Amino acid sequence: MPTVLAIAHGLSPALEGRSLLDGRLVVEIYSTSEPSLGRAASKVYDLLVLAGMDVDEQQRVAAAFQQHRRWRLVPVLYVQPESAPGVAFPAGYRPEIDSLARGTLESPAVQRRMRAMAREGVSDAEMVVAGTFELDPIRGLLRLGSFEVALTERESEILAMLLARPNRTVSASEIIERGWGMGADDRYLQILRRHVSNIRRKLDETPAARAVRTVRGSGYRFDVRLAS
Repeated sequence: MPTVLAIAHGLSPALEGRSLLDGRLVVEIYSTSEPSLGRAASKVYDLLVLAGMDVDEQQRVAAAFQQHRRWRLVPVLYVQPESAPGVAFPAGYRPEIDSLARGTLESPAVQRRMRAMAREGVSDAEMVVAGTFELDPIRGLLRLGSFEVALTERESEILAMLLARPNRTVSASEIIERGWGMGADDRYLQILRRHVSNIRRKLDETPAARAVRTVRGSGYRFDVRLAS
C-alpha cells in the first residue's frame, strides 16, 4: 500500500499521526517537517505533500528532503489555499512528476490527487548514479546537468545495469537473463542490439553520445570517461 508523508503547517497537534485514506493510502501527517527530516536518510515515502505554507517555504522543505538522493525520486504535491491569487510554482517544481492542488488536506480534490500520485514502490527505488549521470528508474529518465533523456522501461533496465558498473563490461547474456529472464539466443541478442541502438540514438545530442560502447563478442559498457 502506498505511503504518504503530509506536512501541514498550522495543523493542530491533535490531528497529527498515522491514518488510512479510503483503505488505499497510508498517510502520516505532521505539523512541521523537523521530525521527518531527521529520519529522511533512512525513511522514504511514495509521496510528499506540503500544505499550509507559502511557496518559498514549500520549496525550502522540498529541497531539504531532496538533499537525500532517494527523495529525488519522490513526487511532491504542493497544496495551495483556495484563496491564493493565481498559480505559484515553487522554484524546484518538476512538471514531469510533481503537481499542484488547491485546498487543504481534507479537501476531496486534494485527496483525489494524492491517490492518483502515490505509487507503491517509489520509496524502495534507488537512483542509479555513475559519475555525473543520474538514472531515475521509476520514470525512465536519465539526467546529466541540464540534459534529460526519456527512456522506455526496457531501455531504462538496460542502462541501469550498465550504469551500476561504469567503465566495466556487462555481458549480453547477463543483460538478457536479468532483463527478460531468458537465455541469450540469437533472437534476444538481436532485440538487445535494437534497444542499445535506440539508447545511443537518444543520447546522441548529449555529452553521453559516445558513452555506450560495444565490446565485440562480449557485451556492452557505459564508459563515463568518454562522456564530457
